[in-house]
This record gives sequence, C-alpha cells and structure tokens, in this order.
Amino acid sequence: MSRRLPLLATLTLALIAIPTGVVAAPAPDDLTPVASAAGDGGGGAAPGNVPPAQRPGSGTGDDAPVEPQDTGTALAPLGLRSAALTQDGSVLAWTATTNARWSPASLRRNRQTLCLRLVYEAGGVQSREVCVRRTGATTTLTLARVLKSGGHGPLHALSARVSHRDPRAISARFTLEKAGIPEGSAVRWRVLSSTDGCNVGGTRDCFRARPANGAVLQLRVPLPVGCIPNGPDFVTNGSRAKRVVALTFDDGPSTYTNSFLDVLKQKGVKATFFMIGQQVAPNASIARRVLAEGHEIGDHTWSHPNVSAGGAFASGQITSTANAIQTATGFRPCAFRAPGGAISGSLTSLARGLGFNTIQWDVDTNDWQLPGTEADYQRVVNGVHNGSIVLMHDGGGPRSQGLAALPRIIDTLKARGYGFVTVAQLIGATMTYR
Repeated sequence: MSRRLPLLATLTLALIAIPTGVVAAPAPDDLTPVASAAGDGGGGAAPGNVPPAQRPGSGTGDDAPVEPQDTGTALAPLGLRSAALTQDGSVLAWTATTNARWSPASLRRNRQTLCLRLVYEAGGVQSREVCVRRTGATTTLTLARVLKSGGHGPLHALSARVSHRDPRAISARFTLEKAGIPEGSAVRWRVLSSTDGCNVGGTRDCFRARPANGAVLQLRVPLPVGCIPNGPDFVTNGSRAKRVVALTFDDGPSTYTNSFLDVLKQKGVKATFFMIGQQVAPNASIARRVLAEGHEIGDHTWSHPNVSAGGAFASGQITSTANAIQTATGFRPCAFRAPGGAISGSLTSLARGLGFNTIQWDVDTNDWQLPGTEADYQRVVNGVHNGSIVLMHDGGGPRSQGLAALPRIIDTLKARGYGFVTVAQLIGATMTYR
C-alpha cells in the first residue's frame, strides 16, 4: 500500500500538469501508415490542468460529470458521452462515444482530435497518446509520446483492431506490448477531445475529457490459458520475410531450466520450452515460471518415445502431457514436437486433430552430443536465417555447454538485427488469456 499511493499520486500529477502547446495534426506523410495508402486524420491534444484526480476506479468513465456544451466558437471539440478502458489478457480495449457524428476526415476538416491519454511508470513517469486517424478508407490509430511542452513526439502507426461502424463511437483493441506499457502497471487514463492550438491551461472551451479527472486501471500480468494452432500441420520455420528467430529448448523441465530462464530474463528474450510430461509435476514451479516470464510451453510427449506411427499410443503420449502441463500451470499448449524429430503424415494429422501444430526446426545445435560450447555457438550463428527455429536442450542430460553458449548466441544474433519470438508468435498461433 505504501508503494501504490505515491505512484498513483505521481501518475495523477503527470496526467494533469502537462500544459498547452497542442500542435496541428501532421500531414499524412508524417507517419508510417498502418495500411499502404495514407489519408486524412486527426492528431492528438494535450489535456491541460484539471481538478485533483478521483480515486482509482474500475477503468470505466461513465460516472464522470456531464461535460459542458460546446460554445459555438469556430473551433469546437466533440462532446464526449462515455469512455472506458479495460484489460483483456495482453490487450487494452478502449471504447468511447460522442454526442455528434464524426469521421477521421471530419476530425481533420474541423481541426478536432480524439485521443486516449495514458500515463504510467516505466523508468520514470511516461505519457503517451493514442489518437484516431484515417489511413486510406480505414479508421486507424497513431501512438505518440507526449512532451513536457504539451506537444507530441513523432507519430507512429499503432497496430490495432478498430471499429467505427457507429458514427458516434469508436472501439479499439491493441496490445500492451505495441503501446509500450509494462504488464502489471498502474495506468492513469482519460479520453480527450480537443481542437488544434487549444490552450487547455486557460480554458475548458477547447477540450472535453472523460472521465473528467481521469481514472486508474491497475493492469494484471496476463497469464495464458491456451492457444489455437495456425498454418500448416507441420512447421520447420517461420516466414523468411521477418528477421526473427525462435529459440526452443527440449526435454525439460530439469535442474538446468532455471539457469536457462535466468539468461533469457537477463537478455530480455522470449523462447519456447517443449516439456516431457512425466517431468512436469515434479518441476511444476519451474513450468509456472516459464509462463510467468512470457515464454511458451510446448508438448514433447509423456516419456520421450518414438511416436511417428501415430495411433492411440501417440495420442496418449501427447494428451497426457498436455493434461500434466495444464494441471501444473493452467495453460494447455498447442505446439507439439516429436521426440527425435521422428514424424509421419499420420502423426502430424493426429496432432492437428488434437489441437497442435507439429514443430520441427531448421537449426540444430546437436548439443545433446556435447560437442562443446563453441560448437553450439557456431552451429546457431552460422545456420540461422530469417524465421529460423533453433533446437537446443534444457534437460535430458548435462546441459552446461549449451547454457554457456546461450548468452553469446543471443548477443551475436541481436547484433545482426534479429529479434526473438516464441513459436506461437512465429507462426501466428493465437494465445488465449485469463
């Protein structure tokens, strides 16, 4: 409690203290568009000084006082009827309704803005605005850092699902990651409608806010409960168009797994761990840590036999492992890896019917043969391409060589411009959260 109250007070001051200085909406070529064709749109507005913040709420703004009516001046903001911000797993869901009809084109024509301001702590208090814009014929969003002057930093396209079917409403969903907001943060927010050049420190005539004094949404750390497979039944790599790599670790969880997790955490990298079912329950806390730190868990059969023939034996090995993972962690995987990479069409078809993509690899360290740390390193950095899936091991035998190679592998690939993703992210599988 002693930590939460000062933080919320700081976020409140950051929300209300940024003054004036609203800049006009940029021309279409001032940002990277979501779609290929750029069009007209609205920029962002600064909120200015408002009364002291209300107590932290549930995240909805429908209980805010009725806003004053527009004054009939040449530039008038949209009146706001309601606003809400909620969390759905790793996604923020924003809705707002207005008194009048609008479109992204009319916002620009009338020199109006419609934005969501977000204030949170990440290495200091941060302030961002998510604003409505039009890209071609589509309603899209931009994301910008709010400067101390009240203006904006560069605008960037924000990947989001946006609905504007009702001309008096907007509904949008975007991930915490895309918005740059840490999981578990306390986020103070307001929806703002304003006009270009609005001196909101001096008058309320040029802006509307809902909730009038802001509200606090305490974000949870989202925990995945399952996933939905995507793409081919059998996968050896992701798209070669994206400079990303999926690191995968087999045969755990084991006494080595925590050490691998320590390295990944230090380097800020996410990976996928294919677990053997009979080892999950004795190492349940490790399996839970894997998920809690943002990694993915895959199914590597119950006892690591050859299941390439498919049939009831393979089905039992896969299903019992998925059940063990779900019991220990609450998460049911959708990625399956056959021991030794031994597969057949009947196995991959069976696995898909059980709700799994079968995941192979295109870069093999052969670290189970204990070739040495340098050999592990060279096999990865010399074999990786865009979209590669790298096979390493965190269990099944001595794993100190691969563990020692991992930091250097990550550093080298980062230096070459690679990002790191889970298998689900690589193939576009959908994660479900609670």
